Amino acid sequence: HLFPQMRILPMPKALGLLKKSAKQLKKQEKGWQNLMAITKIMNIKNSKKYKKKAGKHLINALEYITNPQKTQNGLYVSGINCPANARAAFSQMTQTKKQLNSNGTRQAYHFILSCPEGEGTPEIMMELTKRFLEEYLQDDYEVLYTVHDNTVKVHSHIIFNSVSFRTGKKYRYENGDWEKIIQPIVNKL
Repeated sequence: HLFPQMRILPMPKALGLLKKSAKQLKKQEKGWQNLMAITKIMNIKNSKKYKKKAGKHLINALEYITNPQKTQNGLYVSGINCPANARAAFSQMTQTKKQLNSNGTRQAYHFILSCPEGEGTPEIMMELTKRFLEEYLQDDYEVLYTVHDNTVKVHSHIIFNSVSFRTGKKYRYENGDWEKIIQPIVNKL
């Protein structure tokens, strides 16, 4: 394990626990597996308000995660099956959707992997994120990922296209995927 002391929590628990004191958190951790990182999963939808600007939320998210002030001037920005640049990645992802005739409401998915305060380095987090993506998405999606080191918790952002450029199928997150698929992969790393 790269981070033997890290924890991964289901999003509702993670959000609730982050608000509690460290003492309360330690009490609630009793009996939990030794897990690696806190992970948050979100989807990025087309804006209902800006129908003429399809993809507005996606480009905003891509630009946010590649912000030079958060990524050491782009040092911690990488792409899998797409350029490591917000505008170019956006263009490629939207082109894939058009070619595959898959322009639904969900444009992409956004995962965040976060180290506990004071643990991990940007370099280790980049490697952990890359390894997670290789195993979880298996080279089927266009992915832009970054590491932000501008906060007390080093964390990575992963945005991937909602449709596979290889199969044309939409990504599906099913109830229980967290415990059955995502958490075991992160734990293994």
